[in-house]
Amino acid sequence: MEWLEFAKRDLEAAKFLVNSPYLANIVLFHSQQCIEKCLKAYLEESDIKIPKIHSVVKLYAMIPEDAKMSFNIKEDELDLVDLVYIDTRYPSGFGLLPSGFPTENDAEELLAIAEKVYVEITSKM
Repeated sequence: MEWLEFAKRDLEAAKFLVNSPYLANIVLFHSQQCIEKCLKAYLEESDIKIPKIHSVVKLYAMIPEDAKMSFNIKEDELDLVDLVYIDTRYPSGFGLLPSGFPTENDAEELLAIAEKVYVEITSKM
């Protein structure tokens, strides 16, 4: 499935860059992209029309409740992911958290969430 292939590439990019504090915002971006693509893969596999949105909270909400019960995905983690998703193509939104530029710890936290979501989704498909 193409969504999962692209999600895996985002995950691998985040893993490759996570030890560079200077690139923490890029790790956050790729981690968010991995999660978004995993959720879209699951929706597509479930024959649910994929909306053109980036909010992982809204995408997760589209997954049927009975399926969500089998996932170990916490909604507060997805809230955090949505909080940091800002278009990183322009300096005004260069991956900033509400508290400022992301730290290496922020990058590690989001990468861990992305890895967990990737494993959860791929194990159910």
